[in-house]
Amino acid sequence: MEQSIIRSNRWNEAARYGIILGLIPAAYLYLGHLQIYIGTAGLVTSTITLVAWMAKFAGCIMLMRHVMNKFAYTNPDASRTDLFKLGALLAVFSALVYSTIAVIDQLYVFPEYYQSIYAIAVEEYSKVLPSEQIEELKGMLANAHKISFFITFIYCALYGTVLSLILSRITPTKNN
Repeated sequence: MEQSIIRSNRWNEAARYGIILGLIPAAYLYLGHLQIYIGTAGLVTSTITLVAWMAKFAGCIMLMRHVMNKFAYTNPDASRTDLFKLGALLAVFSALVYSTIAVIDQLYVFPEYYQSIYAIAVEEYSKVLPSEQIEELKGMLANAHKISFFITFIYCALYGTVLSLILSRITPTKNN
């Protein structure tokens, strides 16, 4: 009976905090768009970008650690395996949220930004590639949002799963 309560709590925590954890890198994504929109460049912008990236990176790790510590505290019978499963679910939920936001950004929010990047890529590659490969590149870029979704989802889910493995080993539990 206790294991079903832990399982239920794990899904609830992962869903709730997965949304928050997915919104953090999305905010960083839009900070980059804001810098482009404002048109800033140089050392100050690079410094702001670096500080924002470090805050995003550290903030995601600290939030995952906080969620796992809180889960271990509120579920004293939880094992390290339960904490790992929580972290893996959290990683999947947050990866899904972030990947979805990134695709929406590509398709609906800033499509002209991405299209201009694709046009520059095609222009540069057309200088060195034969026309058949350029046509293949254009076909691939037409599906870039799909490719981006799956690559981003897999990368974020794997990164979060590895992080949850590490954090589950250092999070104190009463039931190892």
